[in-house]
Amino acid sequence: MDINDIRRTNLRRIASKYKSRAAFARVLDRSEQQLYYLIGPSADKPIGDRVARHVENRLDLSRGTLDLLQETAKTPAVASDGVNLEVLQDCIVAVEAEIDSQQLEDIPATRKAQAIALAYSATIASGKSQVVSVDFIVRTLAR
Repeated sequence: MDINDIRRTNLRRIASKYKSRAAFARVLDRSEQQLYYLIGPSADKPIGDRVARHVENRLDLSRGTLDLLQETAKTPAVASDGVNLEVLQDCIVAVEAEIDSQQLEDIPATRKAQAIALAYSATIASGKSQVVSVDFIVRTLAR
């Protein structure tokens, strides 16, 4: 099995967790046609380093993850709408911890949800898997 076969197998496995090929293509910021050339039933287009690294970045995977055999590759838990559930869970924990540290236990649920959503968006936008600092977000929404 060469590197292209490994990458294709991993991409197909990850794609199978999405509701549709279109949803997966949107997450990857690629066209459905390009995705078909990469992972379709008779796909034989090489998956180069640039494409592999782009996919890993969009899916918040460690660099080189697509190059690992399927048994050792780690994929993020992703909901059908593309939400990275691991990052979302980390954001919830971070916001709740910050609410406790600022002694804001009476913060309304809608404000708490806004803080979580902002933390998630900022974390995803940062391109990193570590949650951004949430102290300012919580302090601002608690007003």
